[in-house]
Amino acid sequence: MDIIESLFGTIWIGAITLSFVKEVLEKGEAWWGYINGAYYFGSIVGGIIVYRMSSMVKGRLLLFMFAGSLGYAVLTGFYGLVTNPYLALVLLIMMGPAYQLRDVAQETIYQNICSNGMLPKVIAAKSTLVQAVFILSIAFVGTVADLFGVRFVYLFSSFMLLLTALIGMAGLMYNKHSIEIDKTPAERRGGI
Repeated sequence: MDIIESLFGTIWIGAITLSFVKEVLEKGEAWWGYINGAYYFGSIVGGIIVYRMSSMVKGRLLLFMFAGSLGYAVLTGFYGLVTNPYLALVLLIMMGPAYQLRDVAQETIYQNICSNGMLPKVIAAKSTLVQAVFILSIAFVGTVADLFGVRFVYLFSSFMLLLTALIGMAGLMYNKHSIEIDKTPAERRGGI
């Protein structure tokens, strides 16, 4: 999931966002700052919301990871369709909680299924793969934007994020019986 999401995560890099602001929203460079600010403000708000919901998230990691992934994909699609810059800001702020919910649930799953000795290796391997894909995806997303337009990039990314969420959830649901995702290693051993 992370590799595919990082492939399409480059839709938020400066060049693509600026093109979207100019071509689709028909605004100047100042709106590029507003768009970036709204995205990060949404992430901060999302982090606070997820922090406050942490007791509800615990024990339902798959459900919340799916809800966050699905919400992020759908909001990205709506963002790709929007022409009103104020609505774009609202959608970006709404993406923050969805993204944070997915991210926190996913990181917690990594922590729960990996032993203390394996966790740093798993996180390092994941980070290395994600960064390598991100580098390659800059050229890919830029080429797609040049060939099909910047709006298509957001709509195609939304479709791929949705597909990734559904495939990831199907895989996790299939494997849920063989691994206890919602329990920490200590809980699986009978402690806590």
